Amino acid sequence: MARRSAIVIAAAFLAVLIVPAIPAAAGGGGCHTGATQDNGDTVELVDACPTPTILTIDPGGTVTFVNEDPFAHNVIGSSWGHPDDLNQDEAFTATFAEPGIYPWACWYHPGMTGAIVVGDGTGVGNGAAVDVSSFSQPEPSPVVEVRTVTQASSAPAVAGWVIGPLLGIGIGLGIAALISRRRPAA
Repeated sequence: MARRSAIVIAAAFLAVLIVPAIPAAAGGGGCHTGATQDNGDTVELVDACPTPTILTIDPGGTVTFVNEDPFAHNVIGSSWGHPDDLNQDEAFTATFAEPGIYPWACWYHPGMTGAIVVGDGTGVGNGAAVDVSSFSQPEPSPVVEVRTVTQASSAPAVAGWVIGPLLGIGIGLGIAALISRRRPAA
């Protein structure tokens, strides 16, 4: 009897630890608000999310990728990109000579993807026409951006940490009920 109780308690404990992590890990990268589009020359990597996700530039335009996260990212495209670690406050630039759509992803964070649309987007879109410079420290920006965390953006994470333990306890009780049904009759 004590052995079964220990198994049930261990199963419930593991479920409480594992289940809350499932919602957080499901999306890979941290960008869960959908794609963003913009014209410009910079893609910021913030909260494991490229901003903007889709950047439109003119042929011959240069894009600077800046990592603002405290952890490493990389930018991998088809025959172009920066496969080495791009650490916090590091940047690299890529010049796109030919029209096309140039998708990219971060190897470290599945789901962290984006695309550079050059011109009208029609064209080969491969990396043969992309010139990539080595990374460097970006120039300090005189603009200070204030980011506000709202309750709506934190609600899914909080819900995962509340629902997860409750689900774990439910699973543990279900296991306990199954084990107690299988007791040999005396």
